[in-house]
Amino acid sequence: MRVSGDDERALPRTSARLLAVNGLGLYVMLMYGITYYAVTTAAPRMAAEFGYPTSSIFAVITVSLLATAALAPRLGRLSDQIGASTILLVGALLRAVLLAGMALAPEELSFALALLLVQILGQVTEYDATFAATVELSGVNARSGMSQITLWGGLASTAFWPATTFLLERMHWRNMLLIYAAVILLVCVPIAALVRTASCHRRQPDATNFPASGGSSDSKEPVPPAPPPFWLVAAAFALGGVAYNLPYLMLPVLEGLGLGASAVIVAMVFGPSQTAGRFFDMVLGDRVRAVTVAVAASAMVAISFAVLLTGGVATGIAFAVLFGAGAGVGYVVRGSVMLALYGAEGYAASLGQLGRIRLLVTALAPLGLAIVLDNLGARAVIYVCAAAALLSLACFATLSIFTRSNREANRQL
Repeated sequence: MRVSGDDERALPRTSARLLAVNGLGLYVMLMYGITYYAVTTAAPRMAAEFGYPTSSIFAVITVSLLATAALAPRLGRLSDQIGASTILLVGALLRAVLLAGMALAPEELSFALALLLVQILGQVTEYDATFAATVELSGVNARSGMSQITLWGGLASTAFWPATTFLLERMHWRNMLLIYAAVILLVCVPIAALVRTASCHRRQPDATNFPASGGSSDSKEPVPPAPPPFWLVAAAFALGGVAYNLPYLMLPVLEGLGLGASAVIVAMVFGPSQTAGRFFDMVLGDRVRAVTVAVAASAMVAISFAVLLTGGVATGIAFAVLFGAGAGVGYVVRGSVMLALYGAEGYAASLGQLGRIRLLVTALAPLGLAIVLDNLGARAVIYVCAAAALLSLACFATLSIFTRSNREANRQL
C-alpha cells in the first residue's frame, strides 16, 4: 500500500507516541511499586531499626497525603506551565536521590524526612502526572493511552510484593532501597526523558476544544457546552473513594462477616479482578463515553456490597470480582472523565483541583472505616461503603444526564 508523504511522517510520530505511552505505564508500575508496596512491605524492619512502631511509617505516609492535598492545585498549574513530562523527569531524579537518602540515613529524623518527601513525590509524579503527559502527547485523544497506563499500574502489587519479599530475605532493607534507587535512575529517568522529547507541550488550546467564548448569534462556530459544576464531579469521585479504600481493611472485614479462612481466597481474587476491569476499559477505548464507564464502575461496586451481605464463600468471591473490576476502573477513570468534561486545555490544573479532594479522602477514609469497624463491626463498614457507592453512582448518573442534555442542545442549534 502506498503511503503519502504526510502519512510517512505520521507513522514515526504514532510509533513514538505508542512507545512513550507504554513507557509511562512502566514508569507508573515501577514508581508505584517502589514507593508504596516496597516501602510498606519493608516498614516493620525499617521501624524496628529506629526503635519505633510500624504504625509510625504509615503515619508519615498519611502526613504526605495531607501535604500533597494542600499542594495539588498549585502543582497542577505548574504542570500546565512547564509540562507534565518535565515534572516526571525531575520527580524521578529526586526520588532516586531520596531513596538513597533513606538507605543511608544515620538516624530517624533524616530517614523520616526522606520518606515523607518520597511519598509526596509519589503523589506528584504518578497517575495524575502521567495522565497529563499523555494529554500532552495526544490531546483530547488521550483516553486509550490513559487506559494502557492504568493497566501497567495494576501490575505493581503483582511485581513488587514478591520482589520485595525476595530481596528482604537476602539482604538488608537499606541495600534493597539502593537497588530500587538504581532501577529508577536506569529505567524511569530515561523513560521520562523520552516522553519529554516525544511530547509537544500544548501551550495553546487544543484545536478540537471549544473556544472560551462564543461568536455572534449567526456564527457557524459550535456553541461551547456548559461544563458541569465541579462540586458534582468532586462529590462523585470523593464518595467513590470512600468505598475504594475498603481493601485496607479487606481481611478483617471479611473475617468479621464470618468468611473465616476463606477470606484470604476472596481477597486474592480482588487484585486480578482490578486488572481485568482495567483491561476491559482499555479494550472499550473511545467507543463508550468516559462518564458512562464511570457510571458502570460505580454500579458494579454498589452491587458488589449487596452481594457480599447475602453471605457465603461463593458470594464473597462474586463480591471480589465485581468490587475489584469496578474499583479498578473507577479509581483511575478520573483521568478520562476530567478530559471529557473539561477538555485538554488546563488539564493538569483540573486534575490538581480534583486531586485535593481525592487525597484527603485517601488519607482519612481508612481511619474512618477502621473506627467504624472497631465500634460497630464489619457489617456496618459494608453499609457505609455501600451508601457511599450508591451516592457516587447517583452523582455520575447526574453527570451523564447533564452531558447528554448538553450534546442534544448543541445539535438543535
